[in-house]
Amino acid sequence: MDATHVATHDSMTETRTKALAGGSALEGFGAIAAMALAIVGLVGKLSLTMAAIATIIIGAAAMIEGGAFGLRSARFSAGRFQGSWFEGATGADFQGGLATLVLGILALLGVAPETLLSVAVLALGATFIFSGRLLIGLASVVLGILAVVSATPVTLVLVGILILGAGLLFGGAENAASASAMSRS
Repeated sequence: MDATHVATHDSMTETRTKALAGGSALEGFGAIAAMALAIVGLVGKLSLTMAAIATIIIGAAAMIEGGAFGLRSARFSAGRFQGSWFEGATGADFQGGLATLVLGILALLGVAPETLLSVAVLALGATFIFSGRLLIGLASVVLGILAVVSATPVTLVLVGILILGAGLLFGGAENAASASAMSRS
């Protein structure tokens, strides 16, 4: 391995580490924002609007996590990255986040908001199950199902968003720890 190849490898690793840390920070901020909006909605202030906005934010945070995970699993070989940031787009987090984001936007526009928000919590809960966070996923799926069949689903949706936000916050912390460990090695 010549000096140019080593310098390129170090530069690419540093770039990947910084991008992963930045994605984790964005994911964490999104999770905290969604949790704050869910709490405001649970207090009773514009509950349906808060739930829709929090759903959009949590969907975007899940997409960011999916992209960060794809970046974390990218490999460096022969002077270039093998794979790309968009490989994460095939993962459950990215796809579930995209579905949740779209459902949140439609709900905010007034298209059957209670039903769409209930389905969004259900879908993101299933995403968490597929990505390995079983307990958070199961809790959200149960809340989503109860919200779909409930006469007053908004409270269940907001509690689901609160749980999902906490799950994303912990996931972001894990990704940040991975980025930190990568930069030291």
